[in-house]
Parts: sequence; C-alpha cells; structure tokens
Amino acid sequence: MAPENLPNPRGHGLWPGFRAPPAGHPTDVMIMDGPPELVLEVLGVEAGTAAAAPVLSLRVGLRRTDGGAVQCVLLTTTVTIAPARLSWARVGATVPTFRGGTELTLTLPCRNGIRAAAGRHLPLDDGGVPLDLAFDGTIFYPGENGAPRTGQAPWRHETTALLPVEAWRTLMTVPALRGQTA
Repeated sequence: MAPENLPNPRGHGLWPGFRAPPAGHPTDVMIMDGPPELVLEVLGVEAGTAAAAPVLSLRVGLRRTDGGAVQCVLLTTTVTIAPARLSWARVGATVPTFRGGTELTLTLPCRNGIRAAAGRHLPLDDGGVPLDLAFDGTIFYPGENGAPRTGQAPWRHETTALLPVEAWRTLMTVPALRGQTA
C-alpha cells in the first residue's frame, strides 16, 4: 500500500501535511554510515588507594582507526577475574575530545567481598591474575558537514590484562573501609 493510502487514526493521510512524491519522482535519501571504529588496548595495571580504600587502576589506550576527531565517548568497562569467572566491577567513564588517540585511567574499587572471594579462588604462583575486560559505549563525533553525530559503538571490544602478583598483594594489604562489602 502506498504511504498516502495508509490509515491514520488521527485523520486522513499518513501524517497531516505529508504527501508522498509522485511515482517515478526522485527523492533525496541520506545514507547514514555508522560511528567511527575505535580500538582499545590495556597499557598498564597497578594497585593503589583512593580515599583510603584499595583500588585497581587500569591505563587504557583508545584510538580512532581513521585518525579522525571524537567529541566524546561514554565508555562502559566490565572487568572479570578470569580464573574464577568472578565479576570485579562495571565502571563508566567519560572520555573527552581527542583526535586520533588518547589515554585514560579507569579506577576499579577493590571492596572486601571481591578481595575475600578472589583470595580463596586465585592461584598466584604463575606471575599474575588474568583479567577479562569488555568495553562498549556511545560515541559522539563530527559528521560529514561538521554537525554533531551520536552512535552506539559498533563494537564490543574484549581483551585481557594481567594483574601482577605484586599489585594484587598490595591490594590485599591496604585496609578496606568499614562497612564496605560488595
């Protein structure tokens, strides 16, 4: 059925004021290509403290494959302790404007619950604790004419990182805050 013949519960025609072009009449169609391709890489892992609580800091490199501009990325990262299949954290970060590539640091809390569970399940004699990381998010980028565009990242990037045994031991020695269980 042609668009002008579709029923509309609000009245005659498809939308008030809408008229389909006559048959054979050319129409302008904008073909939208997806958001730019991004590559993520874990550059470093270290233990530390934030507000007197133990944290794990992940240094992550983010690069646009075509070298173009990115106005902002709302990045979500899920970290799992691989051998135990234990979910460590799901954290969000806002990556500011960059061209080509940038680095950011993600801070993961190391709460009592994760420390106790991981401590029971992890073999620490082989150089480190393997971590699985999954990244996804929303990209804000300039379109062809400079107008802002937004898109769901066309990737679900997964990678691994090794938390060195010394960093893990440092996390275990920092006293956790009282009442912190998750």
